[in-house]
Amino acid sequence: MSFSKKSMVFLLFYMSVCTAFTQTAINKDITLDEYRNLALSNNLSILTAQNDLEKSKQVRSGAFTHYFPKLNAIGGTVFPNIFGTAGAGFKTDVDMKKLLGVNFDLSYNTVNVDESVDFTDSVGGWLGTVTFTQTIFAGGRIFNSNKLAEKGVEAAVHKLQMVRNDVYAAAESKYYQFLLLHELVNTLNAYTDTLDAIYKQVSEALDNGVASKSDFLRVSLKKEEVAIQQEQMTQMLDIAGRDLKLFAGIKSDVRIVPKGEFETVKEPSFDAGRFPALLASRPEFRLLTLQRDAAKLEEAITFGSYLPSIEFGITFLKMDLWLNGKTFKNAKGYYYDFVGFLLFNIPITDWWEGYYKIKEQSLVLKSAAQELEINSEYLLLDMRNKFVSYQTAFKQVKLAEIGLKYAKNNVMEYGDRYRAGLSVLGEYLEALAFEYENATKLDKAKMDYFMARTAFYTAVGEAK
Repeated sequence: MSFSKKSMVFLLFYMSVCTAFTQTAINKDITLDEYRNLALSNNLSILTAQNDLEKSKQVRSGAFTHYFPKLNAIGGTVFPNIFGTAGAGFKTDVDMKKLLGVNFDLSYNTVNVDESVDFTDSVGGWLGTVTFTQTIFAGGRIFNSNKLAEKGVEAAVHKLQMVRNDVYAAAESKYYQFLLLHELVNTLNAYTDTLDAIYKQVSEALDNGVASKSDFLRVSLKKEEVAIQQEQMTQMLDIAGRDLKLFAGIKSDVRIVPKGEFETVKEPSFDAGRFPALLASRPEFRLLTLQRDAAKLEEAITFGSYLPSIEFGITFLKMDLWLNGKTFKNAKGYYYDFVGFLLFNIPITDWWEGYYKIKEQSLVLKSAAQELEINSEYLLLDMRNKFVSYQTAFKQVKLAEIGLKYAKNNVMEYGDRYRAGLSVLGEYLEALAFEYENATKLDKAKMDYFMARTAFYTAVGEAK
């Protein structure tokens, strides 16, 4: 098969477009805000919590149907004398005409019987009923069950918010850890470049006879140590990137590159006196409140299950018999009627058990109230503790900044002394290692600061 020149040009153009698209799809620079939004949209925990919320809404809708009347239909076929002990049919001395009310003066035409029908020769029949019932009183169980289902929806909403808070904080943590690894790699690369330059100088000096073998081996050893660290850092970066994508539901063939660097660190400023007022906004506190309210409703439902219940209803009844090969209707004899009823159900024998069940639910309610009181204090303590951690993390950053300044100054001093021949190479290498160590400490301190900041503002319900 041969291609025309025009077809070949189109094919090459198509391949170039696909290649460009693939490269764009594979490489992705992503900011913290973008990553957070992806995690909040795609994380498995949030998707599960959203499904739980939808399920609770279905439970609420199902509970509301208990207010509706019930409609039941029953139909059946009767086969008398199945063991052959009573003759060919019913063979009864009961006057079926009287039983059906034929001899009564009925103003409605529900009974129609041919006088020639022999009821003692019946070989079976069928019976059908349709019943409509409506509950008038059920001890408040229907009303309280609907309120309980509504509380379930509210609880699912707050659980979803808790999951969102956890995912929000975890997304920031994972992103900052990934960013930290990139910063550490950059710092390590700069350290490696310096060592390479020193190695080259010492190697040339050794060849010229102005450097010792010990100095050369010392630099070589330090280079090997750093090379191992670089390999470990590369592996850690790869694992962190995979974890980052799994958490946010990003495709595995996308290469994530953190965009930007650590923000400017600012001193924490927050009025701790606001903590009690902010407690009510925490989803954990709202769940505790709902747990207590649900215990109240369950106690009311339990109490209501031992109260009398009242129902009214209407039943439509129709009956037909098979007589001498003919149905009741064909023999001009069949029966139907409407029956109204009012039912009272009093669970007398359950009252003894109910006494203990009600006491059990009262204890559940008491425990829920105690849990709300105690855990509210713990939530306040948690906010204060996270604020202290936030403040401490800021101080650690400032301390690390001073340490890095001191380390950089050491490098300058020992570098100048080494180049002037006033200091040995080992002291200069130690100063470089100390600088790298303090640069790493500062990056880690910044990451801890931002994680502590996120944890605090999530706890007080003011996460950005």
